[in-house]
Amino acid sequence: MRKTLDIYNSLARQITPSSTERERVHRVAEQVRTRLVAEVERDGLDAEVRLDGSVAKDTWLRGDADIDIFLRVPVSLSRAELEGRCLRAAKRALKGYAIVERFAEHPYVETRVDGVRVNVVPCYRVERGEWRSATDRTPFHTEYVRSHLTPDQRGEVRLLKRFLKGIDVYGADVKVSGFSGMLSETLIMHYGSFAETLKQARAWKPQVTIDLESYYKGREREVQDLFEEPLVVIDPVDRGRNLAASISRGNLWEFIAAARAFSSKPSVSYFAPRKVAPMSVEKFRREMQRRGWNLVALEFGRVDAVVDVIWSQLYRTERSLRNLLKQEGYNVTRSASWSNEKDLNVILFELENLTLPPVRKHLGPPVARAQASELFLQKHMNRNRTVSGPWIDDDRWTVNQLRDNTNAVALVRSRIRDGGRQIGVASKIAPVLRGHCGVLAGRALISFYRKDRDAARFITSFLKGRPAWLG
Repeated sequence: MRKTLDIYNSLARQITPSSTERERVHRVAEQVRTRLVAEVERDGLDAEVRLDGSVAKDTWLRGDADIDIFLRVPVSLSRAELEGRCLRAAKRALKGYAIVERFAEHPYVETRVDGVRVNVVPCYRVERGEWRSATDRTPFHTEYVRSHLTPDQRGEVRLLKRFLKGIDVYGADVKVSGFSGMLSETLIMHYGSFAETLKQARAWKPQVTIDLESYYKGREREVQDLFEEPLVVIDPVDRGRNLAASISRGNLWEFIAAARAFSSKPSVSYFAPRKVAPMSVEKFRREMQRRGWNLVALEFGRVDAVVDVIWSQLYRTERSLRNLLKQEGYNVTRSASWSNEKDLNVILFELENLTLPPVRKHLGPPVARAQASELFLQKHMNRNRTVSGPWIDDDRWTVNQLRDNTNAVALVRSRIRDGGRQIGVASKIAPVLRGHCGVLAGRALISFYRKDRDAARFITSFLKGRPAWLG
């Protein structure tokens, strides 16, 4: 217990913004807000320009401030006007800074001012509950947290956020599919402290329901009908929304496992993300040999989309190619995607075997299904690809037939040559695959590993195959 308290006390000094940082962050926020006010007035746009998010709630981590400026516009504006006019005003206000356009439910812009990340996000000025877009809730979240979170609990939120970052499950964006800031704050408001949150999380089993405002008091069974996720945290400003809906099952169980591990053996290491050092090329070569050279990488260049869409497209393409490999008889043990969010994207697959035997067994319909049986016999009798059969195996017609492809690399290459839309490759990635991509294994993969250190770090982490917090 003493060690845990020492860790908390030590971290409190590291994660709480200093007075100097607070002054700088709020100065930048006011500077951007003032410039935005001038631009929306110049445009004749009826917009409330306000500071929201973790800076407004005083729950941001030292050295990791996100300034979220929201432009709240009337509901009379169309979605096209919301996006077009607000983004134009934001880009004019931030002229001279490097701007990145990002995407949540609709586009917003991100930049850095004096070293601080700034997001400018449009939303509608609505009454509570009359949401027109997902971002409409944020100003209500800000006010709720400011009125319900105690000063001491802000420090507890910071501990929780730092822990979530340390185990790499913080962020509700598509890339991470983890815990949001509002979810972190709600957990602390519910449980009271970081320590109690971890204590309760250790015993979480589906379905866990947290309802801060008691919207479903006496009607708890309704929650199971409304929400299917294993963790349900009712949004305190919207009874119909689960704050935990973005969390992948893997990340939820990783949080639970890390909470158990930390409670068993407390260490400050859980609060510091560990950057994996890429193994040497020679060590990578030895690792490939040890595994039987069964790693396949799809490597391709720039995808013309905002960052959040790139990740969504990557994951969709990964699932499609994984399904293709499985359907063709390859046992995919693991897969993962990575992007430098500029000009390089990688999807990795680890297989039990890179090649398959030339013949596979193919089960047909039960003999009892007369019409289906007749069609099966017509298709496979005297067919060149049929090497044995048809014969009756128990109650089903069966053949042994030649595979169309016995090599995973050749299979993937053949199916993505035209972009791969027919097998489910995502729409914005398909044109890139038609233009140029590499399906790499063996020596080609080693050559690629040697060229890009960030990609090598991703591949090393993939091969290691366990959460960094496990050591």
